[in-house]
Amino acid sequence: MGSLDCCCGAKSARRSAYTLVELLVTIAILGTLIALLLPAIQQAREASRRLACVNNLRQIGMALHNYHGVQQRFPPGRGDPLPSVFSTHAFLLPYLEQGALRQSIDFQQAPTTFSVAGGVVHSGAANLSAATARLEVFECPAESAGPGVAGSEFGATNYAANAGSGLDQWGSLTAADGVFFKGSRIAMRDLLDGSTSTVAMSERLLGPGTNGPSAVEVEPSRVMLEIAGGKDPTSAACSAPNGGNAYRERGAKWILGNYGNTLYNHYYPPNAATWDCLNLQQQKGLLAARSMHPDIVVTLYCDGGVRCVSSAIDLALWRAAATRSGGELDDAW
Repeated sequence: MGSLDCCCGAKSARRSAYTLVELLVTIAILGTLIALLLPAIQQAREASRRLACVNNLRQIGMALHNYHGVQQRFPPGRGDPLPSVFSTHAFLLPYLEQGALRQSIDFQQAPTTFSVAGGVVHSGAANLSAATARLEVFECPAESAGPGVAGSEFGATNYAANAGSGLDQWGSLTAADGVFFKGSRIAMRDLLDGSTSTVAMSERLLGPGTNGPSAVEVEPSRVMLEIAGGKDPTSAACSAPNGGNAYRERGAKWILGNYGNTLYNHYYPPNAATWDCLNLQQQKGLLAARSMHPDIVVTLYCDGGVRCVSSAIDLALWRAAATRSGGELDDAW
């Protein structure tokens, strides 16, 4: 009568899973794609962090120019006399949209509590609230140790003002050859080397804080050597890691004007392999600009321009960029 369709007798066989070989091939392909994409993602993230860092320094540069427009000079690197040893950063607050914070500071009192020779202690209690404020414009997004220095309650900064070449009296902050130092009142007219050739600020890595090994040679990019006994930080004294104490709180206090927190010089090239070195009072030192950006430091010049300076820059040229009136020829810029 009727014929039976052979196709209706059984369903065609279907594969329900990958074989082991196919699975391994798929994993290998995915691994290769990830390996190809990951560096590109990391580069994109670093480019974003570097751009944010550049923008921070541009804002600070605008603040410097606005301050100069009002005061006819740049702010000091370290306020004078005692106890008003405020940083450049503190004087710039009204020009960084931080007028309320500026109004909360008593510039007749100490920025933070500190002691001087003879055991005299200057209390920073009146300014503690302001000193502990965190300001993103002072922080580089590439900084891996932040925000802030571990174990410190204070607001930190990755940006330090240029005191000079560091060649004069072991980097003394008294009458230094840069733009920002103790009681400085430098104006545009004093920049005989030109504002486009004179550095205003650059980056520094934050100290690791209270935790971790104390030896300076273990973390030379972050730990500073503080020469014992109030001696000068000579090149010989600074080369011996056991010649002083490890200072682990670099950049911890944006409000305080000294080498430990908000000032630096160009004695060493950017991202130098050796550690920074300073005296006990933190008013003399041999230092370097440092950053987490690969092979560069982002640097603000006195004309407001921001440049990425190579770690391989000639040291003589780098030191020339630190001085305001050294008379050096700066053809490389």
